[in-house]
Amino acid sequence: MHYLYTSLLVFHILSAIVGVGPVFLFNMILKRAASVEQLKYAHHIVGKLNRNANFSFGVILLSGLLMGWMNPYLFQSEWYIVSLVLFFISGMYAIFAVEPILKQMQGIALNQSVSSEISSEYKMLFQRKQSRDMLANLIAVIIILLMVIKPVF
Repeated sequence: MHYLYTSLLVFHILSAIVGVGPVFLFNMILKRAASVEQLKYAHHIVGKLNRNANFSFGVILLSGLLMGWMNPYLFQSEWYIVSLVLFFISGMYAIFAVEPILKQMQGIALNQSVSSEISSEYKMLFQRKQSRDMLANLIAVIIILLMVIKPVF
């Protein structure tokens, strides 16, 4: 049972690296685009990474809950419960506050003529997304710290 739990933990950590890591880079990738053509390609890359991240978030949740099922004391640990609550809040925030803006940005980028400048509407949405991502990233960092430090409240 110990090896199964350890394997699940490794899988959980690798999924977090593969899923959460690239999400921190989305804005950097989009910000580097200097032309509409580059912007379209940047959205292509971000779209693929976002699909992988969404799958990884599901794996992270499932593996975390399985580890809790295997070791029920986790459900009595405050850091674990707070992490689950923050994970749920982060997911809802991403779905309802960040994803719609990213989809709007992608729609604008894909519908712009390659010869045109990046629109001011796109730039405004990008700034809004950046500010919302700061909160999402902060929550992710807090969850990671809770998982590593495992504080007692």
